[in-house]
Parts: sequence; C-alpha cells; structure tokens
Amino acid sequence: MIGSAVICLPNFLGNLFGTAHIRLEGSELVLQINGQDRRISLADVKTFPQIRKGWFGGTYRFDVGNQSFVLRFLSRKTLPALESAVRSTITELADTRIQNIYQQFETAAVRQYLRDSRVSALDEDISSLLSLYKPLLAASGSLSAKRLQQLNILNAVHPLSSTANEIRRRFAQKQMSSRKRFFDRVESNPLTEQQRLAVIRNNDRNLVLAAAGTGKTSVIVAKALDLIDTAKAEPKSILILAYNNAAAKELRERLEYRAKQMHIQHDRLPIIQTFHALGRRILIDAGITPSLSRFAEDRLALESWATSWFVQAIQNSEHSLKMFIRLLYPAINPFDFKTVQEYEEYVRDNEYRTLKGELVRGYQELLIANWLYLHCVDYEYEPSYVSKRRISAGFDYRPDFHITGTDIYLEHFGIDRAGNTRPGINSVKFQNEMVSKRNLHTEVGTTLLETFHYNWVEGTLEDALEQQLTDAGIKLHKRPLNEILDTLKEFGGIADGVARYMKCLQAIRVEQLSGDEIFSRLNAHNIANADEYTDLLSAFHHAYKDKLLEDERIDFDDMIIRATTSVLTGKYRSHYSHILVDEFQDISKARMDFLNAMIEKGPDPILTAVGDDWQSIYRFSGGKLELTTRFEEHVGSHSLTKLEKTFRYNNSIAHTAGMFVMANPEQYKKEISTHQTVTSPQVYLLDDLIDGKPDLQETTRQLATKILQQAPDASIAVMARYNYLLQNAKDYLDEMCRNSNLKFWTFHGSKGLEADHCIIIGLSQGKLGFPNSRKDELVVEALLPSLDPYLYSEERRLFYVAITRAKQKCYLVADAAAPSVFVEELLSPSFEVNIVSESFSEKHRRLYKCPSCMGGYFKKHRGQFGEFYTCSSGSACLTKVRICEDCDSPSVDTQTHSVCNNEDCDSKLPICPLCGRPLHERAGKYGKFYGCSGYGIPDDRCSYTQTMNE
Repeated sequence: MIGSAVICLPNFLGNLFGTAHIRLEGSELVLQINGQDRRISLADVKTFPQIRKGWFGGTYRFDVGNQSFVLRFLSRKTLPALESAVRSTITELADTRIQNIYQQFETAAVRQYLRDSRVSALDEDISSLLSLYKPLLAASGSLSAKRLQQLNILNAVHPLSSTANEIRRRFAQKQMSSRKRFFDRVESNPLTEQQRLAVIRNNDRNLVLAAAGTGKTSVIVAKALDLIDTAKAEPKSILILAYNNAAAKELRERLEYRAKQMHIQHDRLPIIQTFHALGRRILIDAGITPSLSRFAEDRLALESWATSWFVQAIQNSEHSLKMFIRLLYPAINPFDFKTVQEYEEYVRDNEYRTLKGELVRGYQELLIANWLYLHCVDYEYEPSYVSKRRISAGFDYRPDFHITGTDIYLEHFGIDRAGNTRPGINSVKFQNEMVSKRNLHTEVGTTLLETFHYNWVEGTLEDALEQQLTDAGIKLHKRPLNEILDTLKEFGGIADGVARYMKCLQAIRVEQLSGDEIFSRLNAHNIANADEYTDLLSAFHHAYKDKLLEDERIDFDDMIIRATTSVLTGKYRSHYSHILVDEFQDISKARMDFLNAMIEKGPDPILTAVGDDWQSIYRFSGGKLELTTRFEEHVGSHSLTKLEKTFRYNNSIAHTAGMFVMANPEQYKKEISTHQTVTSPQVYLLDDLIDGKPDLQETTRQLATKILQQAPDASIAVMARYNYLLQNAKDYLDEMCRNSNLKFWTFHGSKGLEADHCIIIGLSQGKLGFPNSRKDELVVEALLPSLDPYLYSEERRLFYVAITRAKQKCYLVADAAAPSVFVEELLSPSFEVNIVSESFSEKHRRLYKCPSCMGGYFKKHRGQFGEFYTCSSGSACLTKVRICEDCDSPSVDTQTHSVCNNEDCDSKLPICPLCGRPLHERAGKYGKFYGCSGYGIPDDRCSYTQTMNE
C-alpha cells in the first residue's frame, strides 16, 4: 500500500466545524486543516488507529509520541478504506520499526551494561512496538526469520523494569568469559569474581563496597584500564578522584605500572586528581586564578590568627570575657541522664577545670568555683573536713567548698524544688544525708552555706551565692579583667577554647552552615546557651571570611564551592564520561554537591563510587557516611557490588572484626571470606601487668620481643588511638626500632596499611581512653554531619580499621582494672577472642569490681600512709578501700566492718561507724571492748567504743 494515496473526507458537520481532511501518502498521514498540511509519519505511531461510527459520523483516534489525535465528524463511507490502508502500511513498516527498536535495545542492553536511565524510554518504545506487532508473532510469513527472532527477544524482555537485572546478569556473564584473559592479567593476581563484576557494571550510578583488604584499588585500576582497552572511553574522558595527595600518587603509580604490564601506552591514561586539585583546575579553566590562603596549609598560622581574634574580642569587654568563660564547657544537666551508668561515664570521661586550674566534678560546681574566683573569694575544693567523720559508709565527709581562712563551708545539693535527685540517687537517703551534714556542722561549730540544683535551673545560683556570702560577712570584689585574662591564658583556657572553635569553624565551612543553621543544629542537639554559641561562632566565621577577602585568598572549602558554581553556571564544561571516586565513604556534603554538578552538567557520565561504610572514620573532616549507607536516597538508583573476599587477614580476624562492626544495624551487612584459614583464634586479649603492676610500655616490649623470636622477619605495628601513647611506646622501644621492622601507627593513620602482627594499646576507660566519649566536644558534634544513633558508631568503625591491619595475629593490650567498653564486649565468647590474661576471668573481675559504681574496678595506689585501692572510675566514683591484711585484696567498708572482696577470704576488720578508723581491742574494768583507733589523736579525738558482741 506504500506509495498509493487514500483520502477520508469530513461529513457535513465536519465541514461545518472545520474537521481535517485526512489522506494517506506513502507512509505518512496528512492532516489538512484550514488549507494547511500537517504530516505525521506512521513509523512514529504507537498503536493501531481506532475508528468508531456514530450518529454524527466516524471518529478516528491515534497516538503519536506523547500526543493523542481525535478527529470527529468524518465520512462513514471513506473512513473504513483509510483505516484499512493505514493498518496495511503500519504492518508493512514492521520490518524497519522492529529493526530500529531492536538496534536500540542491542546498543543499550546487549553491547553494554544496561543503565537505569535507559530503561524507561526503551521500555516505552518496546511496549509501543509490541502493541502494534505482537500479533505478527503468530502469523506465518508476515516477517522474516531475523525480524521474527528480534521481535521474540523484545517480547521476552518486556517489560524491562522486570527483566533488567536478568539482562545485566547475562551481559556480565558474557563479559566474564570474553574478558577473562584481561581480568586474569590486569593485576598481579587474577581478579576475584566480585572484582570482575565491579569492573563490568557500568550503570548510571555504581556503588562498590570493599571490605578491608578486598582489593578496592585493584577495581579502580582494572575498571579504568578496561574502559580504555575496550575503547568504551577515551582516557581523557575518565576522571579518578582520590581522597588526598598520597592516595592520588599511589593510584597514579599503580595505574602506570599495570598499564605498562598490559601494554597500554603511558600517555593514554586517565586523569587522577584530588577534589581540591580538580577544583583548582576548574577555576583556572573558568578564568579564575585562585590564590590559596596560608591558613589552608599552615594550621599554626590559623591558630595564631584565631587566638589573636579571640583575645582582642574579650580583653576589653567584661560581657564578652564572661561569655567566653561560660561557654568554655557545655552546660550538662545531671537530671537529663537516663541511667546511673550513663551519668558515671560522663563524669569519668569528661573534665571541668576551673579558672584556678583545678578539676571539679560537674558543671554547676564549675560555675560556683569560677564565680568565687571572679569575686576574689579564696576557697578550697572538696577539702578534708575539720573533723574526720563519715556521713555514709566508706566515705569520709568532704564538703564541696571551704572558704579559706574561715569556718565557712558551702555545699551544693543536687535536688530540685520537690526534693528529687538525678537518676540513680535515692532521694530519701540523700535528704537524710543533707540533714546529717547540717547536724554535723552544728555539732562541730562550723557554718554551712547551701545552694541547690534548682538555683541553677531557675537562673538564681549567682544571686544565692552573693546573698549568702555577703550575709556571712565575706567581702566580694570584682577581679580585674587583665588578671582574669592572664589566668585564662595560664591554665590553657584560651588555647582550649580556640582549639574547639577552630573545629567548629571547620564544620561550619565544610557543611556550609548559615547563622540560622548553626543555631538550628545546636538547638536540635539540646545544647544549652545555643544562642550565645551561635553569636560567638557566627562572629568568628564572619571574621574568618573577612580575613580571606582582605588577603584576597581562598581556602580549600572555597575552592570546592566556587568550582561547583563554575560548573553549574556553565563557566566550565565537564567532558568526563566516567567518574570514579575512591574512599567514597568519607565524602563530604560540599564534595557531593561538586560531584552532582559535574554529573548534571556533564555528557551523561557514569559514576562509580568505591568505598567501605565499615571504614568511615573521617567525620571530623566532614565525611557524611549516610551518602554511602543511604546511597539510593541521596545519589539515586544504582548497581551494588560488594567485595567480600580478603587476601590480607585470616578467618579469625575477619570473624572478630566483622562481627564487632556489624553490631551497628545502620551499616551494610557483608559476608567476608578469607584466603587464609586458621583453626584457632588469632585475636588475643592481654592485660598490661608486669609482676602484678601496670606497665604498658614493658608489656609492649616483651610482646614485640616474643614475636620477633618466633618470626625474626615479621613486620610489627604498635597501634593506638592517640599519638601520645605511640610516642611513649616509641621512646621506650627506641633501641628495638633500629633493629627490626617495627612501625607505630595511630588508628586513623593506619588506614590502607598492613603488618604481619599488630599490637593495639590504649584500650581503657577515661577521657583519653577508647572509645572516646568526651562531652566537651558536644558543640562540635552538633555541627558535624549527622551520625547514626548507634553508640560509639564511628569509634567502632575505627576499631575495625585497627584490627584489620593485622595479616596474621592481632594483640589487644588492655587495662583489666579499667577496661574499655569495647573490651567488655569482646569478652563475650561469640567473638572468639583468645583471652590470654587471667585478670579478665569472671572470678578475677568480681574480686576487683567496685561495688559503689557501675563500671569501675579497683586499682592499687601508694599514698602518704601506704598502699590502698581506688576506683578506676576516677571522679565519677571517689571510693577508696583498704588492702586486706590476709590476702592483699580490696577490703570494702560497710558501716561497721571492712569486708574483704575475695570470696575465698573471710577477713572482716571492725571499724568505727563515726569516722571509719579501725577499732582496736582494749581492756577495761568491765572487760574487753572495742575502741576507735582515733582516740589518741589530739586535734580530732574519736571516743567511740562498743562491746565485743556488737
């Protein structure tokens, strides 16, 4: 029928309403409306046209592209002939249309990996084709064998939304076979199946999750070389983004070496850059010459400027100075803690240091101490009382404050208006002890001033102090501002504040926060004084930006932000068809925005993100882990490949480390398999005791010596969370360092490294313990990228990184008397840790467990009057106990006796219930009795006695 003309005319009503004349010319429908022709190719028609006859004539409907045509009032006599001719023409076009659509399918899904962005449009074309020609599948002779086969294939894969994964699987299977020789040779060892899939998968967005030691660098190198080797991309159109300069250098060297081995020309290699280097080049290409501020590369210069700015801001303003002092430490309300353990850990791991440089145990006591100092009131914090007395069993009474040179004492009682106490404190017992303290002061003749928690809550604490001290005859004077400033400098308050606010500045810059956003984040994290922190940080940030403008310089954050703007505004045009990003788990919001701009304005590029959510440890630099863990939500639909076979460590290390990190449900689950298999645990837990006394350095030396005796050529890494621990170990092991392959790595610095044996130290509780649980960084934490709610989640990932540096054995050296919560967790048999030291046994832990707190253990100390035990919880628990004279174990005081903690020892020492001193057996005229050993002390005689039967 193609070539003949068929015409359908409008009827009487059609002529009246201006209905189009329709004629078929070849493979085109021509609609003549008001003398104008509109031509429509039948090759574009989605479905066969539909006719309907009615009282007022015929109706003709057909769809072309996204447009529907409905023509009414047509002649019922000429319409059937047109409809028949059109159907015949569409059928005759089948061969060409099937071939065209199949070629599109073959290009998108057979010759390359099917991209998500291609599915919808291709599916629509296939659907239209099938709606027209599916009946031809059953009509013999209608189509050639080749077209029939193609139509069958298209029918089989329709809808693509359901078959896309199977199509991709088949493509990958063919590539595995056809590219086997390449995959076997591209790296020093043949790629694993998972690595090969990571290379083959080229969806619009690809996420490759590589557990430690599974060869992510091999994937990046192989993927780049595969694109070049198969001519899928020109080298200059491939961009590889590395986390830092060292990583970029390593990738470049590795790629050049492997390219040489594969006989790929050196000058035909992809571009490898850091985000900052790319940003700088984009700015230059956009006609902007960036001059980098010295602050970007010289932290001391930034610190010096920041210190000068803060000193200048506070030195001449009493208001600014007091605000700076007030904001040095976050205001923590003890009533906000949900459990006793949570409160104890907070007190243990965080310090409040007064303007006099002394440590106090809470924020409200800090406020009182600083107020006294600012008003020239000399005081002592928690001094011994004038008389040795006990209010509660086991604790000598020590008032909170003593006004020096007077008999005036100050107690700050932690109760609200209703007499309630913080969680874990018996309010009735507490109030009885308050009464006992008042009675004691009355008995001894000292003056007791009282403030309360509710004073602080209601904002009347300073007023209460001023009123009571004035009434007690204490003269108050404001201390001169210059003297206060000198004191701040002396005890490190200025330096601490500047260090914290520099971290805040970094977070503000990398997260691109406005003043309102700063306040919003602080408020969302329930930071007290959020408005004051916002004012201070906003002023600091503006001053920093003004300084950059004044110097006509930019920093690294500016470089990324301005490069992003240059891309979005078209000043720079990206030509990259493939973008590979290394260490994606540590990408920041600003870098992700930059990447999105490159994708949005680029030539429809393919993104491959390579990283490991288990190794995300750079949140302090702006790393936003949720961009990885919620990749679908933030980046889009994608193909996911997990690299789960490691060649670095054995199955024992894999089990312990993997089980530990996967306790966090917010992370991807991975099933790690290992090349090396062992039959016994290779993660060891040891204490740091030498001859019963803590000696971490000697423990480390002896352990390293033993390893080298068994394997003289072994590499050993001593690892710690903090540099100071490493430096101590390095100094102690100086001679050994010269003669062996002994390395010292921080946990963060160890990423990407490996050693035969790793010795991990510093696994203890406390402010500088691990995990780090310091609350003095709450403001910084609030400004950093959001963190999943799992407790210690980033520190947990950091521990995983540390453990998985070991290739053969990993030794965990911990303080058995103050074990980290991670060590406590690893004691569970499910982790299969080889517990070497007896001090971690249940019986030993019961023996040294402090009964006064949740997490403390007794540690032996030597004081002025001999040895005794103190609790490892530090300021969170002031318990001190005697040493049992029979077995040397801790002996815990009750009201009347000191009882040995050793369940195998029956020792009980009678003590004085008034002052806690031992009772001695004496003889009187009525027989033997017990008398307090404090009876002979001239200035604080205790005359307590009791019968032998009491």
